[in-house]
Amino acid sequence: MVVVHWPGNAANSSFTRAVEQATAISATRPLITRRGDRMVLLTEAGPDDDAVYAALAHELGTPDGAIGVSTRCDSPDGIPRCYQEALRALEVRQNSRQRSGTTFFDDLGLYRILGPGNDLRELEDFVREWLGRLIDYDAGHDTELVETLSRYFDCGGNYDDAAAALTVHRSTLRYRLQRIREISDRDLADVDTRLNLQVATRVWKIILGGRR
Repeated sequence: MVVVHWPGNAANSSFTRAVEQATAISATRPLITRRGDRMVLLTEAGPDDDAVYAALAHELGTPDGAIGVSTRCDSPDGIPRCYQEALRALEVRQNSRQRSGTTFFDDLGLYRILGPGNDLRELEDFVREWLGRLIDYDAGHDTELVETLSRYFDCGGNYDDAAAALTVHRSTLRYRLQRIREISDRDLADVDTRLNLQVATRVWKIILGGRR
């Protein structure tokens, strides 16, 4: 599902034609309708990065537009969910520093769970995306890597405090954190990654009850 918004073109029939031409470049036989001041498309294939945006900017003569793209919709029952995902992606784009361009729901990370209307399933999906490998490893090896990561963040990244909270030696904590990096394939030194992981551990523990 793709939602397109181009200020000043909502009531313009040439906008519809421009969307049809632009999406024909990278999406196969899109179904197009209008919802308020936005164009909504159901496509067989998602747009490639900014290809549709670039084509629309060229057709309309202005770059001041935004596109939101949902995750894949596998059945008609999923259309309402995907529409909300595309709207969420569009909303994040339009409220970001760079308001023009294309945003994919898959790439929203933390912002996926900060908007209204989010349910338990979306929270679970967010946790699986960021902690899934660690949760599965813990379940299969009777380890506590997710709990270790959670305590590490709760202690502000302080090794001594985290080791004390987990009642393990500092070297044990260091080893566990290295295993977390290897298994999750996440860079704990990256600011955005740390933020998403910390939120995921909080959701896992507080909202989902530490479920595996």
